[in-house]
Amino acid sequence: MYFHWIVFTLVIVAGGVFSQMQHQDNQTSEFASLDALSRGMLVYRSAVSAYARANPGYSGIPSDAALSLPDWYIKPAGITAYIVDGSAYTFSTKAVPGLPAALVERTESVVIGVNRAGYLVSPASGNMAILLPSTIPEGAVVAVN
Repeated sequence: MYFHWIVFTLVIVAGGVFSQMQHQDNQTSEFASLDALSRGMLVYRSAVSAYARANPGYSGIPSDAALSLPDWYIKPAGITAYIVDGSAYTFSTKAVPGLPAALVERTESVVIGVNRAGYLVSPASGNMAILLPSTIPEGAVVAVN
């Protein structure tokens, strides 16, 4: 009789340990995906910013071929940019929880946030009173240069 209780207890403990390990693996995977996306967006932002400085009269969406992107760089899906009046706006149309905060943490910049009703709302400072171009969709994560 005691043997059954011992086996039952061991099965419950093993199931709990397995469940905890699976949860930690999922968290690590989500963090790695968010890290890769935020870093990829920042690399793209840097190239777009350099292009905007080199071409002050340009307005529109620059082609990836026109940007000085590193050979190893693979642009994450949903990342694009818009340049107008010498300002560069790099944005992600994918709704990824935590992306604005991850970008702010990496750059310590207040000009990164989310498009809310046409204005940049930073997770660090709230509404920045920066009017965004209408080509940037509502809810997009935006990095302004």
